[in-house]
Amino acid sequence: MSLPPRSLLDDRELTQRLGQYTWYHVIRLNDRIETPGVATHVPSQQKTLRALAKVDFTGKRVLDVGCRDGLFSFEAERRGAAEVIGFDNDLSPGAVELLIPYLGSKVRMEQMNLLDLKPETFGSFDVVIFSGVLYHLRYPFWSLKLLRNVMVEGAMLVLETALFVDSNRFPLLYCPTGSDTVYGESSPTLFNLKGLMETLWSLGFDVVDHELQLGERGDPQLKKILVERVVVICRAIRDPRKAKLVGYFEGIHNLHSTGAASCE
Repeated sequence: MSLPPRSLLDDRELTQRLGQYTWYHVIRLNDRIETPGVATHVPSQQKTLRALAKVDFTGKRVLDVGCRDGLFSFEAERRGAAEVIGFDNDLSPGAVELLIPYLGSKVRMEQMNLLDLKPETFGSFDVVIFSGVLYHLRYPFWSLKLLRNVMVEGAMLVLETALFVDSNRFPLLYCPTGSDTVYGESSPTLFNLKGLMETLWSLGFDVVDHELQLGERGDPQLKKILVERVVVICRAIRDPRKAKLVGYFEGIHNLHSTGAASCE
């Protein structure tokens, strides 16, 4: 059903329409009404919004991965992005049917799995927003590589995720299953901070800023397991020193015969 122009949709009707959908994000629609999202997620979302304020969106092509209701998509558009594309494996009907028309937004949203993302799918981007997704992925390294593949050199990545809290002596990935999970079965991979930073570097990202938010949520069985949230701002770079390693990891396994010293 098409919506009337924003100025003709009164608060009562807008509230009624909002009640027809389930919301994840809290999105301010006017001075009086916002989407009834999940309040416990607001602190981490606010952290992402603060990071977005540090990025220049003017005239940029932006990809919002795991966009859900579009909080970050609409923010990128508000900040001057030329084009914003969001996709989610579980796309929000409310965002597509209600928010985009009501806001008069040009944001484009698609239902798609990150593992299906290719450069030819939407083209290349100047900014990628990747908030609240990484720790849900079974293949985190490959997923980050897929994002790097659609970013132009110098493009910015804003990544928000949960982290496994430890001493950060070694770069680690915590892979819980069953009763060892912290956020449940849908969250199988938690980097520690050092592991995340070094993984980003190895995949062609230069970390320029990050903000931590210490958490207190531990596994009911293992009280010592803690998680915290982090938002990281990275720049996509090309490092010719890694060319041989990239070839090795992606199928040209001649590194051992040619020597590893040149890759350091």
